[in-house]
Amino acid sequence: MVKELSFYSMNENVLDVPFYQSNVPAGFPSPAEDFMDLDLNLQEYLVKHPSATFCIRVTGESMRNAGIFSGDVMVIDRALEPKNNSIVLAVLNGEFTVKRICKKGSELYLKPENKHFQSIQINEEMDFQVWGVVTHVIHKV
Repeated sequence: MVKELSFYSMNENVLDVPFYQSNVPAGFPSPAEDFMDLDLNLQEYLVKHPSATFCIRVTGESMRNAGIFSGDVMVIDRALEPKNNSIVLAVLNGEFTVKRICKKGSELYLKPENKHFQSIQINEEMDFQVWGVVTHVIHKV
């Protein structure tokens, strides 16, 4: 379970960052271009439904094999319908958690991406709600 969360709202203060349109190989070096093609509006790139999107900082290690680490900021879109294998922010019995949602037949599971954590089978006795779908993860390298 995620124990500490910090919520961030999306607002009108948009940062345009210079964006090189050329691809950069992760293998052998290629000649650098000496001009930038355009500006990248990070909010337009990361947010499809501004009124239904927020950011949240995560703590915990249960999703590290999905590339989500403690301290990362996740972009959550509440307008998206969760699909099988989507990573979601859920509320389970009054506590937030980030897990992959998996449906197997008529059974529903919240699956961690770390072998040291167990999947949680959702049943009718649990207070369960999906708050939104994780669309992007922002972390320092």
